[in-house]
Amino acid sequence: MLAMVLSLPVPPETIRGRLVTLRRYTDGDRDPLRTAIAHSYDQLRPWMPWAAAPPTDESVDAFITPAIQWFGGDHSANYAIISRATNEYCGGCSLMPRIGPGALEIGYWIDTGHTQRGYAGEAARLLTEAALALPGISRVEIHCDQANHVSARIPPSLGYRLDRIEEDAVEAPGECGRSMIWVMTAEG
Repeated sequence: MLAMVLSLPVPPETIRGRLVTLRRYTDGDRDPLRTAIAHSYDQLRPWMPWAAAPPTDESVDAFITPAIQWFGGDHSANYAIISRATNEYCGGCSLMPRIGPGALEIGYWIDTGHTQRGYAGEAARLLTEAALALPGISRVEIHCDQANHVSARIPPSLGYRLDRIEEDAVEAPGECGRSMIWVMTAEG
C-alpha cells in the first residue's frame, strides 16, 4: 500500500477542554448528529448552507462518511463536540484547509439544547490552539456573515481581530452577503 503524502499537518484526533471534548467523528455519531441537526434546524437554517433542508439519513451519511474516512491534512478535520459533564453530543466543529497556505479556518455550531454554556467558545479556543501548534500553520480565521451576531461574539472573546469585511454570496436565508473575517496569528 502506498502512503499518501499530505501537504498539511494532521491535528490531534481528540482535544480535551474543561467543558468539552472534541473528537474525531465515529460511526456511532450518526444518530446523535442527525438528532442534533433536526433539533436545531430552525436556528441552523438561516446561517448554514448545509442546513437548507431538514437532515436525512442520506444527508448525514454524506457528511459523516468522508469525515470519518479523511481527517486533517489536505481535508477538513471534523470534530464532534462532546459535553464533559454529560458525555452528550452537543455540536460540531472543524479545522478547514480552504483559505490558503499556512492557514486554517474554524467552523462551529452547537445544538440549541446546549447553547449558552460556553461550548462554542471553548471549542473555538481549543481548535485555535491546536491549529497554531501545528507545524507550518501561522494563521487561523473564523468567517461568519455580518448578520450572524451570535457567531460573531465568539472570535473577539478569544482575542481574534476583525481583519476585514468582504462582499460574499448569500448562501443561507439569514445572511446579508457580507462576511466578517476574524484572524488570529501565531504572533498574537
